[in-house]
Amino acid sequence: MENAPSLTIPQLGYQVLHQAVQKWLLGLNPRRIPLFLPLVAAYLAGVLWTRGAATCKAMAAGGAFSHDALNRLLIGPSLRGLLQMAALTMVDRTKGYLVIDDIVLDKEGPKIAGIAWLYSSSLGQKVCALNVVVLGWTNGKVFIPLTFRFWKPPRTKIKGEPSKDAFDGSPFQTKLDLAVEMLGWAKQRNFTPTAVLFDAYYLAKPVLKFLRKARWQWVSRIKGNRNLKLGRMKFQPKQWTELARTRQAPSLSRSVKATLAGWGNARVIAVKRRSEQEPRFLIGSNPEWGRGTIERLYGYRWDIEVAFRNSRQLVGLNDCQCRIFGAQENHVALVFLSYLFVLAQSKPSDTVGDTVTRLASQPIVVRAVPNIQTVRPIKPERRKRKQHAHPIIVSADSA
Repeated sequence: MENAPSLTIPQLGYQVLHQAVQKWLLGLNPRRIPLFLPLVAAYLAGVLWTRGAATCKAMAAGGAFSHDALNRLLIGPSLRGLLQMAALTMVDRTKGYLVIDDIVLDKEGPKIAGIAWLYSSSLGQKVCALNVVVLGWTNGKVFIPLTFRFWKPPRTKIKGEPSKDAFDGSPFQTKLDLAVEMLGWAKQRNFTPTAVLFDAYYLAKPVLKFLRKARWQWVSRIKGNRNLKLGRMKFQPKQWTELARTRQAPSLSRSVKATLAGWGNARVIAVKRRSEQEPRFLIGSNPEWGRGTIERLYGYRWDIEVAFRNSRQLVGLNDCQCRIFGAQENHVALVFLSYLFVLAQSKPSDTVGDTVTRLASQPIVVRAVPNIQTVRPIKPERRKRKQHAHPIIVSADSA
């Protein structure tokens, strides 16, 4: 103990946070957690401790692990399965709502694998970025990210059409394909949501086909130029105002029952706020739903936007600049996992920002922690070399 390095005051705060995260991970599902848990906990604690500067160099200043060890964690096996395992312990699969959306992660390094010129709605321009499609769960109060998929740009474009291969040689998938894949993942795990919520981009045939087969209800925004049928008459939501004047359609204050190709009868409403010049249009899969029900359900979709904003500003979702594509995926998984830790430790009166500040500066009392002595290691023979082995991670398919 005489040769042990002394800890500064900021490092002491990091060490307390590191131990708290490690205990929380042990309490999730002891038999399926990575063997080398301290390294995963060190990264999660570092993401919260650095507050918007989540680089391996900044996190290594905490003193738990070196820059090289944290970097090896990123470029190692996939950590998405660990996120999925943790998220499934925090949701009620028989209730709530599933939310689909994507986020553009702007990057500074143009040589990052998988980078592409994408339009960022938050910046209002095209940027070098990665695109992540996220599936989450909400009960109207708390949002839990369940899983995610990175959109991989095509390798080449021939005559304006993408190739069949992505940049890394894997089969090319559109964002709609990724959304259907994640909905299938939720279906396999016996989710029965009250409704699936998404924006107008995902109101497409592949998604509608899956939802119809799964018999799941949904609510979405619909573009003004989307073709519908109002009885025998062709109808576009943007024509609503004009048709209402000629008494061919209800007024904007009411809803209308229309037929959507690929689904059938649905309920369409127009929402116009005082600050908006043009109305927005929403559509619900159940034609018996009222106007208030559709507007209330679609409002729950905003929870994922709030989670994206908090993940950017508070836990460093955009901070990783590693050129390896797998490292970017693992960073997103660890950031979402740290976001789950924040939610688990939050108080009813706290915002996410208040909770992150409290975790980074004050002692923590972790809730519902099992006795560490009762946790069984996965393989006893790995104890001697665990300091040099990659962590054993739950596969993305098993969780």
